[in-house]
Parts: sequence; structure tokens; C-alpha cells
Amino acid sequence: MVIYLKDNKDNTVKWYDNGSIITTLIIIVISSIIVFSQSFALGKITSFGLFTSIINHNSIYLSILVYFIIVKLPAGKRYFNYLSVFIIFIYFIMAVTSLLTLIQAFSLNTLLEFLLNFLMLMYLIHALLKDTRVWREFYLSKSPINDINNEIMFYTIGVVTIILLAVNLINTIVIGGVIISILETIFILLFSRYIYLYREYLERKKNNMSLDDIKKTLKEVDKKVSDTVDDIGKRVNDFVEEKEIEKKIDKAKERVVDTTKELGKQMTELADDLKKDIKKRKTTTKKGDK
Repeated sequence: MVIYLKDNKDNTVKWYDNGSIITTLIIIVISSIIVFSQSFALGKITSFGLFTSIINHNSIYLSILVYFIIVKLPAGKRYFNYLSVFIIFIYFIMAVTSLLTLIQAFSLNTLLEFLLNFLMLMYLIHALLKDTRVWREFYLSKSPINDINNEIMFYTIGVVTIILLAVNLINTIVIGGVIISILETIFILLFSRYIYLYREYLERKKNNMSLDDIKKTLKEVDKKVSDTVDDIGKRVNDFVEEKEIEKKIDKAKERVVDTTKELGKQMTELADDLKKDIKKRKTTTKKGDK
């Protein structure tokens, strides 16, 4: 998995923050370890014997070399989680082997090797398996190591590696052993940096996803608020319209009542006039009969 950590000042990527460069350097260093570890056997055995010797004595480094070569390929990105399980299994074997060696021959050298392999194994598990199904099923998020800062873990491994190099240089009197020890130290530092970059990548990806979720939530809230305001406005308009209609109805009722009263008054006056007219006619008829 190739990641880049950019400098905020000039937006550039330093070589130790470039996952592609780190991976390439690891491949070169592992290849160098394999070549130098077999350099003294070149003139003594056949080509087939040399190949067999490389397989027997450098199987771990060959496995790690294959891992990083595949990671550089497009298929490595597609099957990265499966490759992560493979490299974790390799370091699990190394941790168990170094533990058995520590039990059989306790010394500062074997103690440091076990401590280094154990730290690398834990670092790999908590970096490469994060947010996977294994991470959730085994509740690795609750692990104490998961709470350790990424930089602290990286520098702790670096300090242990340098101390182990010093011990190996003191105990080594052959130039070949010195070269191998230095190359192995460089490999461990580069590999731990690779893990560091991947863990930083996961953290930044998680933060970016959180920001995207926040933005999405804010958009949804904004839409809901807008819809609510529109709905309230519509209801207010409907309420105002209903009130205006009620006022019109009240006015119409008042007009009907007033008209009814006016008609009643006019009908009463008309009835009175008719009564008066009838009385006058009756009076006139009586006088005529006399």
C-alpha cells in the first residue's frame, strides 16, 4: 500500500514519508542481505547448491521479499489484506523462534531479538489488521497496544534495533557479520517506517471519512431545516388565508343579518301601511252606506 505524507509548508513529500520509495529500499536491502549472506559460498558450491543454500538459510527474507514485490504490483493493492495476514504469520514464526532461542540460550542478544520480533508482530497486527473483520471479531480496538501512539511505537522499535545492532557489532569479529548486522538494522528501520506510514494512512482516511460524514450530516440538517421553514411558511399562509376567509364569512353573515333586519323593518312598515290603508277603506265604505 503506497502512501505519502506531505509537508504542509511547501506541499512536498520527503523520501521517508514516501511509501513507494520505502518499499523499493526494502526490496534492495533484503536482496543485499540475501546476496551478502551467501557471498562466501560462491566459490565452494555449485549453482544448484547455492540456490538450495539460499532457500534454506534465507527463507524468511525471501518470503518478505516476495511480499514487498507483490505489494508493488497492482494485484498487491487488490489483495492487500490477504498479504497482511501472510506477513503477520511470518513474523509470528519469527517471534516464536526467537522465544525458543531465548529459553535455550538466554543472553542480551537473544532477549533483544525476542523483544524486537514481538514488538514488530504487535505493530503489524495493530496496523495492518485495523478495521478488518479480524480486528472487530477479536476486539483488538480494546488492546492496550492500540492505545500507544504511532510515533512512540515506531521510535521504540528504532531504539531496540539500534541497541541490538550495538550488541551484534560487539559480538561480531567477521566483516561479513558486521555487514549483515548493519543491513538487517536498516531493513527493520525501513520496515517499521512502512508500518508507521500505513497506520498514519488509516488514521487520515478515518479522519477524512469523519469529516465527510459531518459534512453529509450538515447538508441533511440544512435540507431538513429548509424543508421545515418552507412547511411552516406554507402553514402560516394557509392559516392567514383561513383567517381571511373566516373574516369574509363573518362579514357576509353580518351583511345577511343587516339585510334581514332591513327587510324585516321594510316588511313591518309595509304591513303597517297596508293596515292603515285597509282601515281607511273600511271607514270610507261605512260613510257611503249611511
